[in-house]
Amino acid sequence: MLQSELQYLPELAKCRRRGHKLPPRTFTYGITIPRRDGGVPEAMCHGPEKERSSNPDYEFVRDYSALNKAALEAGMVNAKDQSRFRTVQDIKKKVFVRDVSHSKKTRKFDDDMIFGNANRPSTPIAEVLQNRFLNNWLDTMQNKQAALEKERADAANAFKGSYHTKSSLLRQAKIPVEPKPLWKMSKFANGENQVDSFRTETERRRAFSANSYDSIPRQGVYHTGIYNVPRTTVKT
Repeated sequence: MLQSELQYLPELAKCRRRGHKLPPRTFTYGITIPRRDGGVPEAMCHGPEKERSSNPDYEFVRDYSALNKAALEAGMVNAKDQSRFRTVQDIKKKVFVRDVSHSKKTRKFDDDMIFGNANRPSTPIAEVLQNRFLNNWLDTMQNKQAALEKERADAANAFKGSYHTKSSLLRQAKIPVEPKPLWKMSKFANGENQVDSFRTETERRRAFSANSYDSIPRQGVYHTGIYNVPRTTVKT
């Protein structure tokens, strides 16, 4: 019970003791690394030659082509008989480990190859202090505005002059074409709207009529801005 901190109240004028007890003096800190080598006896003997003799450059694997041929010669035709024949008979073939078909292909790198992630480019402090990014953005916006104004001026000046007649203006005018309706599935082609902001068609017409009437004193291109109330001065 005394080992649990929740079982007793803190001491008067003392901080609460939190932590674990220290291990004994014989305790060894760190991670245990198991020894997988042979120790001193292996270091005294010829290790590389012994490893090379135990790990040759070739190995014996099962030769399925020879097994299939021997099974056919023995009269095994179906898959069940061939499987039984393979469980009884076994033919090995010598395959070199360094063979391309059995060994992993080593990837070759250039001598000047650099590994790792590319470093992040340093922040151009000089351009930041000179507000060059802001100036470039302002120049870009001014160029766009100038190009737009020039396009509008050219479009306005295209119809000026005595050489234009009504027939030429009508010939140059573009007939408004309704946009192509969006694609709709055939089974929903004749479907009606299930959600509507207005309950009846009369309320819809009243709402649009009130909106058009209220947009007269408003400012803006589409008359959706603030009310344009003329200022009057009262003389006293």
